Amino acid sequence: MAEIKLILTTHIAYFRRHPWLLLLFIVGLSLGSALLTAIAGLNQEAKNRHSKSSALIDSAVSHIVKPPIGQDYLDGKLWLKLRENGFTNTQPVLRGKLTLDSGKTLYVQGINSLLWMSQPIPAFSTQVGENESTGFAFDAIMIDSNRAQRYQLNKDDKKLTLQNNPHTPKFVLVDDIGVWSLTDIAYADMLLNAKGKLSFIEFTALASEQVSQVEAILGHKARLIASQEQDFDALSEAFFFNLAALALLGYIVAAFLSFNAIKLSIAGRKKLLTQFNLLGCSKQAITTAIVIEFTLMSFITALLGSVAGFVIANALVLDINRTLMGLYQLDKALTIGWQWQTLALGFIVNLATLAVMVVTQKNTLKNQSQTLFTLSLLGILAALSYLYLNASTEFEALLLCFFILAMFVLLTPNCLQGLLSFKNPFKQPLWQWLFADSKSQLTELRIAIVAILVALGSAIGMQIMVKSFSNTLNAHLEKQLSADMYIHVDKFQSELRANLSNDVDIQRVGIYMASNGYIDAMPAKLASFGNSADAFSHINLTSGERVNQAHFANNGCIANEQALIKHGIKLGDTVLFRQNQHSFLCRISAFAYDYGNTALGLITLEDNIKHSPLHWQVYGLSLTLNEQVSTAQITEKLINNYGIDSAAISENKRFKEIANKLFNDTFKVTKVLNGFILAIALISLCISLLSLSAQHAKQLAVLNSLGVDPSQLHKLKLIQTIILVGFTCLFAIPLGLALGLALLKYVMPIAFGWTIHFYLDIPALISTCLFLLLSAVVCAYLPMKRLTASLHRKEG
Repeated sequence: MAEIKLILTTHIAYFRRHPWLLLLFIVGLSLGSALLTAIAGLNQEAKNRHSKSSALIDSAVSHIVKPPIGQDYLDGKLWLKLRENGFTNTQPVLRGKLTLDSGKTLYVQGINSLLWMSQPIPAFSTQVGENESTGFAFDAIMIDSNRAQRYQLNKDDKKLTLQNNPHTPKFVLVDDIGVWSLTDIAYADMLLNAKGKLSFIEFTALASEQVSQVEAILGHKARLIASQEQDFDALSEAFFFNLAALALLGYIVAAFLSFNAIKLSIAGRKKLLTQFNLLGCSKQAITTAIVIEFTLMSFITALLGSVAGFVIANALVLDINRTLMGLYQLDKALTIGWQWQTLALGFIVNLATLAVMVVTQKNTLKNQSQTLFTLSLLGILAALSYLYLNASTEFEALLLCFFILAMFVLLTPNCLQGLLSFKNPFKQPLWQWLFADSKSQLTELRIAIVAILVALGSAIGMQIMVKSFSNTLNAHLEKQLSADMYIHVDKFQSELRANLSNDVDIQRVGIYMASNGYIDAMPAKLASFGNSADAFSHINLTSGERVNQAHFANNGCIANEQALIKHGIKLGDTVLFRQNQHSFLCRISAFAYDYGNTALGLITLEDNIKHSPLHWQVYGLSLTLNEQVSTAQITEKLINNYGIDSAAISENKRFKEIANKLFNDTFKVTKVLNGFILAIALISLCISLLSLSAQHAKQLAVLNSLGVDPSQLHKLKLIQTIILVGFTCLFAIPLGLALGLALLKYVMPIAFGWTIHFYLDIPALISTCLFLLLSAVVCAYLPMKRLTASLHRKEG
């Protein structure tokens, strides 16, 4: 025990003398585990979003009774019927919207507040006056204090004033209850005039053998859905998988920092460990001390990473919620809380990473480095060949990207080493020294260079993917949204449609109607734009032909591209679209591009939907205007002559802006994570140079004593950094191009079902490389300044 204590004390003293090395060690794994735990936390929150009931009771919701597709509410008698049959583990929920006098929308959720009499009341932190009651009142609404400013409320207010509603409910500001303000369900029923209807019913701990009994009670009046098998869970799987892959990439880049620290610390303590052995310390004691050191380091970095990950997740949660609600049908907003599981994940991954790093420093592996390099390269090339030809799953597609990265990680340092192995071409002494010094610098900065290569290559690949998607989407929307104006409607109005069709200023009136349902348990939508082929002229078929009446003959339907790529539906296949107890048979006659949609989609004629037993809804009308007719003229006519609310009217340009913003939000989180990875790579370079500054001080001192000015040395070292990073950029560009191609050809089609055309934004590519080069110079400035400043002090 005394031996272990002595060794650990000596190791602590070593790190005190080399603080930058310790910082490099801690920052690397901390930042990596921060990214990993942030995304893991978000993913876990999405899975556990029903761990609390709507009444905020710590009782996991196992199943949810929802209205039939096409209906917004349930009959409240269903809840009573379930209780009559012995299912007392059910709780009714009523949701709705109230308009405040300020014009703001208040989202209200009515719950069975009697629960709080028999179970512990949630630990609310209220913000009311000192003399006021903080208890729950049946005629009061509990509003999240974070939303008080949005609703233009303050804690001195007593009651809410509502538009078109005679009631003036009291309210209490409460911390951390989320978007939905809480009140008693009876009071919510009165405020919303729901007349006994419910939004859904929550089941807690419903056994699998009871499911059939509940379904028999519900009949066709409602749907029983497991809380983990909702539409969101099916649609968002690819989204979270890709986020996790990006976070793992960030961890790998960050781990290079710690790898560099381990490499330098092992080299620095090699003599020290040999001395311990000579002084009689057993090999077991030395190994135990190193294991304790690395275990402690793993825990500290995991703890720091878990805290940082919690901060990152909270910073991203608003954007992620917006994306998930807009594109993936998220039913309950995510709220982020610290989780011990993320700490455990970070600890285990950090410990495993450190173990791998230590193994790679074994002399037996170092001595066989050339053999390992050759075998690794051959193995990577074989894996790349196989995956290029056979990748068909999300995991295989991302594995292809990983092996592309691995190939460049192997080749880049060796190519740079090969370039510096040539005979020194310079004649001037300073440049000869710089060339020779670069060889030693390359060995010491190898990991930092690899980190920059991976980060920049990934950034370029992501940039290509995002820009290609943006261009493809814009071209798609240009054709898809070809009408001049759009009118949002809540229900079908045949008279309005007929009047608009007869208007002399309007060339054509289109319609968008749809019916929601399922195809083999996957969420699907059956849509239509009219009865004639002209009504579908904006649909872009993958075959390149125009939509014609033959596509709808014999129960013909046009499926979206996702059906072909993700779900294996072939041309000529017959699929069954189900909605509640009804069904609709479709023969697939063609496939159409449907960018941005994550669900299955079918297109048929308007009359086919109307004559079916399916519930359908009209969402809007499209207007194509005659020439010489302006949108301003038609807008005025729609408001004055047709009585259409101005808020329901959108011009083509505005409609496209809304659509673009929604889809661009999808990649906002990707851009943030990518920027974080680039920042980690730059920190790697900066700290690596700082940790090496002490070793290079003697060399520079000798040059300084020979008459070389410190400012010259400063410039030389910066030039050296620019050359090393610039060379890395040259390799990062083909890496980025290869990753971009892999993402567009494999990851996007397999994960989302979209075929995206490659687009290279050369100005953006050049600016990204120049930005990194400039950032690297800035990061290198501090270590160089530190070195030359020490020379100035010695001269003084």
